[in-house]
Amino acid sequence: MMRFVLIFIAAGQFAAAGIPRAVGWGQGLETRAITGGIPPELPTGFFFLVIWNLIFFLYLIHAVLAARQYRFVDAALALPLASAGFLNIVWMLSAQGVGSLWLDLILLFPVMAAAWAASFKLHQIGGFDGTERRLLLCALTGLLSGWISTAVSISIPDAIREVLGHHATDYVWPYLWSTFAVASLIAISFARWISASLWYFVGLGWGIAGIATNNLGRLDMPLLGYASIVFGVLLIWWRLAKGARSQYT
Repeated sequence: MMRFVLIFIAAGQFAAAGIPRAVGWGQGLETRAITGGIPPELPTGFFFLVIWNLIFFLYLIHAVLAARQYRFVDAALALPLASAGFLNIVWMLSAQGVGSLWLDLILLFPVMAAAWAASFKLHQIGGFDGTERRLLLCALTGLLSGWISTAVSISIPDAIREVLGHHATDYVWPYLWSTFAVASLIAISFARWISASLWYFVGLGWGIAGIATNNLGRLDMPLLGYASIVFGVLLIWWRLAKGARSQYT
């Protein structure tokens, strides 16, 4: 039964991302994000578009393959992947229709928890085993976990900004560094206790590249852009140099 549920959820993610805008309900995710101005920690829309569509397509391909041939690993990851997909649909609908910063932030945490659970289970099973199906799962769980971590990392400073009554262009350096602090804490936690997946850092690194592009191009604040690049390089260097926890490598 779960194998077919994944297909409906996969279709639902595409629908939740596109239908509200098509029928004029609510506001698009990017429009909503820049309503009060463009903060330095917000990746440009191109980065959102590419990574979400890639994750949705990987999710759909996995769902179709699992429906045709349901294996042990598919069954093991079915519940956390279904939960992550469903909760992601709820988050997208909330972000576009309700538009509550606090509700959207709260909803991100169960999405991240479900995505991390999928990554953890896949790691326990053995991670990449040399097959295309397993590569697909590694990319899907890693990218989803990494990108949701990016979403949390940029949402927490935005919530702090609202509490303090600051505008998007106020205290740009402290808010950028707070984003990096949250991202570092989350990334280290993932590598130490969840999975040794390098795909996670591809997803998170893509988000950091989007932040750099935002500051170098859209906001014309090159120093913040260069700081973002340095942070991204250091984070990836840390993962490659230090690795994950010993029993994961």
